[in-house]
Amino acid sequence: MEILNISLKSKRNANIFIISTDVGEFEMHSDIIVKNNIKVGVVNDNYFYNSVNESAEIIAFNLCVKYISSKIKTEQQIKDYLYKHNYHKNVVDVVIQKLKEYKIIDDKMYAETYIRSNSKFSKNKVKQKLLIAGVKNDLILDSTNEINDQESCVYHAEKYLRNKEINKQTLEKLFRRLTSMGYNWETIKSTLNKLKCDMEEE
Repeated sequence: MEILNISLKSKRNANIFIISTDVGEFEMHSDIIVKNNIKVGVVNDNYFYNSVNESAEIIAFNLCVKYISSKIKTEQQIKDYLYKHNYHKNVVDVVIQKLKEYKIIDDKMYAETYIRSNSKFSKNKVKQKLLIAGVKNDLILDSTNEINDQESCVYHAEKYLRNKEINKQTLEKLFRRLTSMGYNWETIKSTLNKLKCDMEEE
């Protein structure tokens, strides 16, 4: 293989270069270019491809750190993100392992954070959301074990009814609100009974 040219990919990122060869173009991180002495001229194929792979791991890792910086993500969300950017499984596996070692991703912490931030939702709705995010079922069961639908439903019902006139229209709106939060009919009915509310009351 022959390297024909090495050029900066863009001014926005001074660490990524485009390596033009007689078989195509490849991205490579500046650290790998320097470390492996990549330069214009003939190069061993295996040595070059190993350098490309090593570089991909660095670029992908940095991409993930930037992606996570705005909001905590699950392992599956990171995998989906990397596959969307066309990284191969071997690179994805290495990056995921490194992110775990640095405690940058932790599905248990994600589940606990999500539950704290979405305390209005029922246990079932929280489970569904975590499952969609890619959290494993056993971890979901463990994280949601202490959620008490009856207690939280009563809390949100009381909060909604505060300073409101209790009539049929208000109660119907409350019912729709609690349903949208994921609470089932039995829990809502029990809550309304506890608050001495009757859906038939005018």
